[in-house]
Amino acid sequence: MRNIRLTLLAAAVSMAVNVEAAEDTLQNQALLMMQETAAEAETEASSEDGEEEKEKTMAEKLEEKTAFPGLFDVYRDSEDGSGLVVVTDDMLNKPFLYMAHTVNGALDAGHFKGGYRDGKLIEFRKYFDRIDVVALNPRYYFDPENAISKAADANISEAVLLSTKIDMNEDGKYAISLSDLVLNENIHKVSPWPNPAADKNSKSYKLGKFQDSKSRILEINNFPANTDMIVEYVFEDSNPKNFGNNELADPRYVSVQLQHSFVELPENNFKPRRDDPRVGYFLQQFDDMTSDRTANYRDVINRWHLEKKDPSAKVSDPVKPITWWIENTTPVEWRDTIRDATLAWNTAFEKAGISNAIEVKIQPDDADWTADDIRYNVLRWTSSPRPPFGGYGPSIANPYTGEIIAADIMLEYTFMKGRWIQANFLSDGYSESELGHFEQEDLHCSLGHAMNGNLLFAQATAMANGMGDIEKDKMLKQTMYYLILHEVGHTLGLNHNMRATQLHSNDVVHDESVTKGILAGSVMDYPSVNYAPPGKTQGDFYTDKPGPYDDWVIEYGYSVGLADAEEEEKRLEAILSRSTDPALAFGNDADDMRAPGRHIDPRVNIFDMSGDAVEYAKDRFALIRDTWGKMTEKALNPGDSYNDLVVGVNAVFTELSRQANVTSRYIGGVYVDRAMVGQDGASKPFTPTPAVTQKTAMSSLRDNLFAPDAFDGMQPLYDLMQKQRRSFNNFGKNEDPRIHEMVLKAQQAVLSHIMHKNTVERIVDTELYGNEYPLEVVFADLTDAIFEDDSKGSVNSFRQNLQVAYVNRLLNMSGLEAKSAYPTFAQAVATYELEQIEDALNTSRGDKATKIHRNFLQRRINSAFHKSKS
Repeated sequence: MRNIRLTLLAAAVSMAVNVEAAEDTLQNQALLMMQETAAEAETEASSEDGEEEKEKTMAEKLEEKTAFPGLFDVYRDSEDGSGLVVVTDDMLNKPFLYMAHTVNGALDAGHFKGGYRDGKLIEFRKYFDRIDVVALNPRYYFDPENAISKAADANISEAVLLSTKIDMNEDGKYAISLSDLVLNENIHKVSPWPNPAADKNSKSYKLGKFQDSKSRILEINNFPANTDMIVEYVFEDSNPKNFGNNELADPRYVSVQLQHSFVELPENNFKPRRDDPRVGYFLQQFDDMTSDRTANYRDVINRWHLEKKDPSAKVSDPVKPITWWIENTTPVEWRDTIRDATLAWNTAFEKAGISNAIEVKIQPDDADWTADDIRYNVLRWTSSPRPPFGGYGPSIANPYTGEIIAADIMLEYTFMKGRWIQANFLSDGYSESELGHFEQEDLHCSLGHAMNGNLLFAQATAMANGMGDIEKDKMLKQTMYYLILHEVGHTLGLNHNMRATQLHSNDVVHDESVTKGILAGSVMDYPSVNYAPPGKTQGDFYTDKPGPYDDWVIEYGYSVGLADAEEEEKRLEAILSRSTDPALAFGNDADDMRAPGRHIDPRVNIFDMSGDAVEYAKDRFALIRDTWGKMTEKALNPGDSYNDLVVGVNAVFTELSRQANVTSRYIGGVYVDRAMVGQDGASKPFTPTPAVTQKTAMSSLRDNLFAPDAFDGMQPLYDLMQKQRRSFNNFGKNEDPRIHEMVLKAQQAVLSHIMHKNTVERIVDTELYGNEYPLEVVFADLTDAIFEDDSKGSVNSFRQNLQVAYVNRLLNMSGLEAKSAYPTFAQAVATYELEQIEDALNTSRGDKATKIHRNFLQRRINSAFHKSKS
């Protein structure tokens, strides 16, 4: 470029000197200008050569971008939004905690606001000109003193989540693409995992393909100990087969906002505390690969790092309390109750030696931080179209030590409003499990959904029975108190205790002078709302303070340890040895019997109450019958639609189904004791439920679920159960209530458990160690419960459905029509009961409908016997 300019200038000068003398003055002026231009050109060329020779440094290039300094420095281009993340030498090969949580989403996309997602240990590693992000697998422990520890990496896989080219590097700093790090699904799978079993015949909404061209990085929030990046992921399906739900603006395009957090692991004097099966903490699991124990566990519990200011004092304030913020979205009138319920946990901590362990503050309206900032523990509120929970208390812990680093509590506004939060009703022909209330396989806490059902039942019952405003206010306050106590308990590291409601006997559970605000051993259970039956004075509706189990489990987890390891183990064992105290009974979701055939101890359950849940359920059945008789009078107000009545009927019927399920679990049940060998007060690990309790349960089901008159009280309600119309929303669906299907599904739910293969096998097995209610007697009683009461007269339509369902289940069990999965003795019992039923059907009594029904059953059974012979 320089040579071209000089050549042109030289030619111009040559032309200038040959002009005529008359133009000397102009020539001299032109010559002077050309010389000056040539000099400028040489100077410019020299400057350009210098720039080409001196390339900008990495620091100079980064200075041209918008900087977000913090744990990992991030730089973004202000024009196109592209970015770089800087990893330094001292960050390589160092574990960091990675976590993802949903800032905003849609249930159809498998996301909900505030949902904690993935949490794992990662390392950044340099491989020549690339940076790899690798997920670690810390589960397996090898004693470093054992020679086998030299092979500690054998057959244990890490995961290379992504590998990206180093964009620039200098002085031990490596800049990598921000988009390569988070604008994809490499480090975290944003879309739902495929589930072939569920998806095979599912007609539910399916998320489309990830669109990187539409997705974008929304925010970078950087701090000294954590770097947070909020990314909007867009998924597209140009031709969806299902349009999803109303929260989707356009089913072809769905957006999910996800926050990626990279967190520096804390460096402090936190000491892990071992787990024990007698207490219920969330934990980090480690397998000791050099241990000779059959249970080679080195698990540690999740808990906060609480230290006494004065270690020598029996009770001391902490060095740093657990601070909770009430989000400024919280209704003002609820804030005091939420604060007081959260602070109620301080009584448990004080008994463990730490005063004022928890403090509560309110987020100012002008706060410069949001609840998505993981440095703040926030009690948050949402009002979702389809609430995925009523309350949800997730936390994230150091995978090495169990130290809790961050926690939030999500609460749904609709939970306290007493509205039916499902699109469908039991009277539409759905069962409770089909409504999706409680079976959340990812173990998200579903207490809020459970308590929403409780609240609706209590409100319908209160309306029918004319409960006063003072009692109603107490019910609402204790309901919220319990939800907050429960979810805060989760964030302290506690998992569920579904055996806690066994604390009081049924005789005193409604006596407020005895319960004194504590109905159960723990607030970590899913109890029934403690609504008093007819003839009893109303007591506490819910527990409103930590119970004895809560105090004990906090003592185990948070009391200050001793420096000497041997003495510390003695101290912990002394605490654990009290587990045989009935007030400290424990059993969690891993043991509870909420699903048919699942688990064995009937005392570990949801929606039960008192140490005699079968008798408590009997009282509840009486309350339900009483409520049905008053609903038409109390629930219908001039000028209103019938919608409140429909909701009330469904809520009351839900409670009936729940109590029937609780009762059924005592048939074939086994009491479990997890005390250690030789522990004072321990019983055997497995003790069959006493025969008298099992028979009482069967009798109660006969009277309150199977009997010909079990649903007579609902009769006046059938032609009033009309949902309020809304435009064409019910297009394609009949609006008449499906009463027979509603009743049958409640009955089928109980049969599904009693006749489940697991239950049947357990009844036979437990006869070897103490069960005195053998299988042949169980099924003889069940057959009588379903057939005997109308054997001399007509069979009503509810009983007809029940009898057909029962016979079909016996045929399936017997193996007469197809191969049976049941043990041979169970097949024999089923065949015997079919023969007894066939003989009993041979009668001419009853109306024409009854004769048609009995003829159908006879032919059904005869056909099966004929088929088996052929």
